[in-house]
Amino acid sequence: MKFFISLVIFFALNTLLSQNLEFPSSLKVDTSFAYIQFYSNESIKKLSDHFENVANDKLVFVHYGGSHIQAEYPTTVARRNFHERFGSGGRGLIFNYGAANTYSSINYASTYKGNWKFNKSFQGRKAEIPLGVCGMTVESPDTNATLNFKFKQEIGVQNHRIYLFFENDSISNDIAVYFDSTLITKNENKIEYFSYGISFIWSKSIHSIDLKIKSKPTGKRFRFYGMSIENEKNSGIVYHSTGVGAAAYRSVLILDKLPEQAAVLKPDVVLLDFGTNDILYTNKIDAQLESQVEKAIKNFRRINPEILIVLTSTQDLYYKGKYITAGVDFRDLMDSIARKNNCLFWNWYDISGGLKTIRTWNQEGYAQKDCIHLTKKGYEIKGQMLYESFINTFELYKRNNQINEFSLVGKNYFQSQQTDTTQMSPSDSVDVISNPVVNSIQRVESLKPKKIYTIKSGDTLSKIADKFNTSVSKLKNANGLRGDTIRPGQKLKIP
Repeated sequence: MKFFISLVIFFALNTLLSQNLEFPSSLKVDTSFAYIQFYSNESIKKLSDHFENVANDKLVFVHYGGSHIQAEYPTTVARRNFHERFGSGGRGLIFNYGAANTYSSINYASTYKGNWKFNKSFQGRKAEIPLGVCGMTVESPDTNATLNFKFKQEIGVQNHRIYLFFENDSISNDIAVYFDSTLITKNENKIEYFSYGISFIWSKSIHSIDLKIKSKPTGKRFRFYGMSIENEKNSGIVYHSTGVGAAAYRSVLILDKLPEQAAVLKPDVVLLDFGTNDILYTNKIDAQLESQVEKAIKNFRRINPEILIVLTSTQDLYYKGKYITAGVDFRDLMDSIARKNNCLFWNWYDISGGLKTIRTWNQEGYAQKDCIHLTKKGYEIKGQMLYESFINTFELYKRNNQINEFSLVGKNYFQSQQTDTTQMSPSDSVDVISNPVVNSIQRVESLKPKKIYTIKSGDTLSKIADKFNTSVSKLKNANGLRGDTIRPGQKLKIP
């Protein structure tokens, strides 16, 4: 059974959203879209079960993205909220961004000594410096080199399980690890060596971490992929934030060490939060993008067939004096791919106001002057909305666990907003208070003109061609389409 909810109803259901975070109405933030959309009962049940069982089975998120995720502004807010509600399963991944010659997380400083070379996922595959789960790798031949971390707020006392990812092969130098200036030892901290690196226990608070390279007779270099700080107890939520500035979707296709390291982290939910660097410079959808996204989905499902994958839309963008209208196309493409591949979808584009709103975000102090990146308080909105979108969907499923699909038609920014009679009939009105969920909405096929079709969320040209026994090329010719991108609400002539 499919479920549809009108926008009016959503405002009644989302009063929680405005209680925790205040922002000016001029931003046009639309909390009616603050849901994780899904296209099968199997996927939403899986997500709900993770939340329900989190006291006895750790729930692990891995959030990939570009510069907004590297700095950890929105993910810090989401992580904090998840920990407060479901309990902490640990801090998650950290990386030494200083040695990679880039900016660090807002949560810790990362410094280094010695000579380090690096690779970042947006730079492409380099056989001599393969990439791991963090999307960055640093390497040094210097036996006096160090990697140093200092947290702005110490990580509290806990029975921590630490995973340190490095190339533990025959030509790797050794490593001495210090937590708050205390040397980690095999007997005291139960160090175990693996092909991916080492694992050990630390049962005190954590304020600083120092990794000091130690010479080994056969050693030629030390290659670092990242470190995960988790709780030994199998409960709570771990939220890994793994952003790489300038990264696009293709960046997650070249993480050669990901299968080995993901087997250690055991992710349950992966968020692929890209888009800005895929459309910003061309203002169009690259012909290769859909295949890249689907290949990424397949790669993660090879790692864990049960993994939940969340595709996201990007925010409105303004570049070189023009609004990036391809943000609408990107939103619709991600929704379509999510539906086709039974993924989840988060529509940040419409939540954040949609087309031609980013300059207002800048004027109000929520976006930076480049009208691409947000400010701290802008990213706080994104992190809060992401968390509450998961919670809203979780609560929706708890109210009715027979839902097979929950999808919202994206806003139409190119023509007047009107109710599409092919999706909702007047008899489908509901009482906002007593019946917040519309149990079923019949599609009124008789109201559609025979030669005109209104595109719905999830439609593709090939699906429409099959529906009307025609071909994609004929559809494109009849409508003057140069590419395969279509959007909900658009009218197509059927040849």
